[in-house]
Amino acid sequence: MTARAQDQDEEPIVGYRILGESQAGAHLIQLQVSPVTPIVGTSRFAVRIRDAATREDIDDAKVTLLAAPAEHGEAQYTLVLNSPVDPIFYLSQLDLETEGLWAVEVGVETELGTGTTVMSVKVESRGRNSTGNGWGTALFVLISLSFVVGTGWIWYTSKKALKRRDQLR
Repeated sequence: MTARAQDQDEEPIVGYRILGESQAGAHLIQLQVSPVTPIVGTSRFAVRIRDAATREDIDDAKVTLLAAPAEHGEAQYTLVLNSPVDPIFYLSQLDLETEGLWAVEVGVETELGTGTTVMSVKVESRGRNSTGNGWGTALFVLISLSFVVGTGWIWYTSKKALKRRDQLR
């Protein structure tokens, strides 16, 4: 195994967070999610499949994802595909429609056999008052303030120009 492949064992894809890694049959399955803190809406998933005995990446697996909310809502199912450009990671996206805990089942089928594992992900609400959204709130306040200041400046300069015009008459 090369140094780059070993580094990839520990590092998530940029913009993703590793949810976990577990052995399922003859496979090691690593699941990553993006955004790092999933919110209600579209979330992207990356799955990495390796041979549990040799730790070599498997690039010809059939991979499926089934995500189901713990409380209420509909389960989401998708095939997970890899690319010739980056055959190590199988990528997909799901619409996680409700906040709360979701169980994500990863199914794998290769020439080594089949394997299934389940991992959980917590989905946050999309609202401005959710935790971890301080930068978004600050940006909203800054833009709102710039509109108020801009409107005030236009009103002030307009009044000043009208006054000057009246004095010239």
